Amino acid sequence: MSTINENGTNRKRVCVCVLGDIGHSPRMQYHSLSLAQSGFDVDIVGYHESKPHEHLLSNPRIKIHPVRPYKNINFLPKHLNYILKVIVQLFYLFYTFLQIITPSHILVQNPPSIPALFVVWLVARIRGAYFVIDWHNYGYSILSLSLGESHLFVRIYRWLEMSLGKRADFAFCVSKSMQNDLLDRLGIKAIVLYDKPYSYFKPLSSLDRHDFLVKLQVEHSQLKPQNVNSDHETLFTKMDQLTGNIEIKKDAPILLVSSTSWTEDEDFQILLDALYEFDCEHVERLVNSNGDTKVLCVITGKGPLKQYYIDKLTDYGFKHTKFLFPWLAAEDYPTMLGSADLGICLHKSSSGLDLPMKVVDMFGSRLPVCAYRYQTISELVHERKNGLLFDDSQQLVERLVELFADYPKCDRLKQYRSHIEDNFCKHDWDLNWRQNALPVFTLQSMVTR
Repeated sequence: MSTINENGTNRKRVCVCVLGDIGHSPRMQYHSLSLAQSGFDVDIVGYHESKPHEHLLSNPRIKIHPVRPYKNINFLPKHLNYILKVIVQLFYLFYTFLQIITPSHILVQNPPSIPALFVVWLVARIRGAYFVIDWHNYGYSILSLSLGESHLFVRIYRWLEMSLGKRADFAFCVSKSMQNDLLDRLGIKAIVLYDKPYSYFKPLSSLDRHDFLVKLQVEHSQLKPQNVNSDHETLFTKMDQLTGNIEIKKDAPILLVSSTSWTEDEDFQILLDALYEFDCEHVERLVNSNGDTKVLCVITGKGPLKQYYIDKLTDYGFKHTKFLFPWLAAEDYPTMLGSADLGICLHKSSSGLDLPMKVVDMFGSRLPVCAYRYQTISELVHERKNGLLFDDSQQLVERLVELFADYPKCDRLKQYRSHIEDNFCKHDWDLNWRQNALPVFTLQSMVTR
């Protein structure tokens, strides 16, 4: 939509707000890129901590307006820090919004809800912009994991989130289950905009995989094969120096990858317990490797419980399994997924209504998934078609044994990859976004409350 700003000139501009780290908010980055490709100027308001994707940084239509994150004051009680954080964020956000050119729409990610929803609603009304919410989950349900559903803060948070949510002019959500819940609970007619992988999530060539694994072992020397000094060989691959051909080593370890936020809604203990049993009772007969490492589990992501679980690893006596906790650049994350044999998703969902973006990214890289079973996950993971589901650590062990019974052939995983290619990857983010989201910003479709 082309509208008129304060100085009387035409504008085609959208503001995207995420009260979190922009670099770790892939869906909002994708919104921004799609808006820019559709001819909009985009202002992103959020924390600029980790590096966003290069496609976003290099796009001349996109400008990032960083909001300073609040740092806890150590001597204050937890609840006072939380109250102060909300107040400080409110003023930082409001001040930042006053610095940008008036947009036609302000799109805000939820959660976090407070104070983002209030500030965006207020600024949208003051500046005559449309107020658009992208519902990823319910913020109060995440807060209740640490405080309990009956806590006063949770009840206040829930009331504010629901009250402000109903005031949006347009709404997106990530699942059909959430769409139904928003309609039943709040009367909101949200548009389901399923997460789809962006174009840089794709299958890897043997050479790309080899080059990435070489880079990874340079950064993490413990991955280098024993008695091998050549950069042409990794634990998994070997390059013929005469022909340049890449060979997958017959004694390569299993490569697992999991991305976690290290919060209460992902129980990392399930993965630790499952891999320990797999390590002790199954892996020696499944993986024909002369080396010590028969399973490499790569865990990406950051969060409050990360160090706690890293410290717990010392309590286990893993014989054949190594863990790696790399800090990956945005450009390297898709390559990491494309290099793995299997992705593992521990997301439990605080509301039972959201869908994990990490599984979408894995599917974009044609990586089959084992995911924790909960109410809505079947909208994304179709059991025995593109992956498997598990309820606890014991069932995860059974899934691993089933999938790697014929390692390294892994015929079942090959079938799942083919299904992902033929079904999930037929429609990418760009097509999905143009069909479902673009009409909101051009006002060709008035799907409102």
